[in-house]
Amino acid sequence: MSAKEKETFPLEVLDDPKPGMGRNFCDDQRPFAFIGIYLCSSVVSVNTWVLALGLGLLLGTAFPSTAGERLRIIIETDAGGDPDDEQSLVRFLLYANEWDVEGIIANRPQAREGENRNRERTGLGIVRAMIDAYGACYPRLVQHDPQFPKPEALRSRSVPGYEDTDDGVELIVRAVDAADARPVWFSNWGTDHGSASSSLKRALDRVLRERGPAGYARFKRRIYLSSSDEFGEHTGTLDPPFPLWVDTWRPEMNRKRWYHQFSAITAGAGGFDIERDVRSGHGPLGALYPTNTTHWLKEGDTLSFLYLVPNGLNNPFEPGWGGWGGRLGKNEEFSDKPYYWANEIDRWQGTINRENTLARWAEAIQNDFRARMDWCVAERPNANHPPIPGVRGALQRTVRAGQLVELDATPSVDPDGHSLRFNWLPYFEVTGYGGPAIELQNSDQARSSLEAPRLDRAGSVHLILSVTDGGEPRLTRYQRVILEIEPALDKGK
Repeated sequence: MSAKEKETFPLEVLDDPKPGMGRNFCDDQRPFAFIGIYLCSSVVSVNTWVLALGLGLLLGTAFPSTAGERLRIIIETDAGGDPDDEQSLVRFLLYANEWDVEGIIANRPQAREGENRNRERTGLGIVRAMIDAYGACYPRLVQHDPQFPKPEALRSRSVPGYEDTDDGVELIVRAVDAADARPVWFSNWGTDHGSASSSLKRALDRVLRERGPAGYARFKRRIYLSSSDEFGEHTGTLDPPFPLWVDTWRPEMNRKRWYHQFSAITAGAGGFDIERDVRSGHGPLGALYPTNTTHWLKEGDTLSFLYLVPNGLNNPFEPGWGGWGGRLGKNEEFSDKPYYWANEIDRWQGTINRENTLARWAEAIQNDFRARMDWCVAERPNANHPPIPGVRGALQRTVRAGQLVELDATPSVDPDGHSLRFNWLPYFEVTGYGGPAIELQNSDQARSSLEAPRLDRAGSVHLILSVTDGGEPRLTRYQRVILEIEPALDKGK
């Protein structure tokens, strides 16, 4: 990383970290990726997201992530076609405080007759009507987190991506070329008959034509994808490949399309009720959530941005680690490229299947949506806000076989003063751990412990801490502790 790039980040960074990995402030300098919290061996040290806690408890503000860790996001939607884009847009706008939204591109010039019943009959009209509804909720939303973007800012960044205009192309080029060290995450939510070709494809065509292969490569290396594939030869043929592509729509497995499974897994999770929790009594944005989709509460595009929510569990630069976007493995269609899709399976509640990579988090996902819908209409003291987990000790630890590993989440706090419930869980599937059984003592307490297993070779295990508050609805945030286990020197002991 260059000196200029280092100046961009508010935290000191590793000389050659993976994207999204920072360095903590404490003497042991143990980094951890994209969680918004940096922890020392003896006390909790945090980035400004959590430093805001002290002031927040006094002033009633929320706890946004730092500018250096916030992702830059552009979405491209064919709103006006399948109404599930509008479903996903409702949820997306309620997470706009978590990222820097660089743009929303609408690529369908005319709404589809019959299937789409929106009063607005152009894609851009639909997007801007939804932003206007968000604007009506904004005075309440900003009480819960001041980093919710102003509606006029979102409106100014919402542009047409139709074939007869270059507005979407220009928006992408400006964002990627900006003097900002952070890459741009781009998400195309699918284009079908009646939509224009992707503005990113057109932008890449232009850059290759005007800047040549070297300029094209520099431009493309600044684009990360959590997206469907609408980019033609830029995806698989033209070098370099994208630095990372996460496909939360595919593949089809057991005759099930993955993007169709979001509804089946989450629609009723935790007692979620779309009328009670979204469409009624929650302001004009929730009222715009359509229900006439082929699958009930389909939201086929939602996983693409849930994957990017900074909740302590997700790390968008590590698709195989699992989180609210599911757990993803290498895309076999592009085995030589850093491309991933939803082909992994998890063991959970006595079953082993792909659905478990999402189902294990589904209640927390829907409760979070419910709470944000409450924020649209409720004053801050009358709504719930996520807890803030804290873990004493490094979040990446090297341990010896047989060593007692102590886990302490007592620094965790809740901004509303609610009681907290704790759960420590080994996530074996992340690393493929197949060694001796690991028994966590007091796994439902803030303080837990385990004996590091005796392995013949080095191995690693991810431990997930879930912290759930006692508010309504109950909200959950996470920490991830990674144990790098050294093999036993003497297998007989």
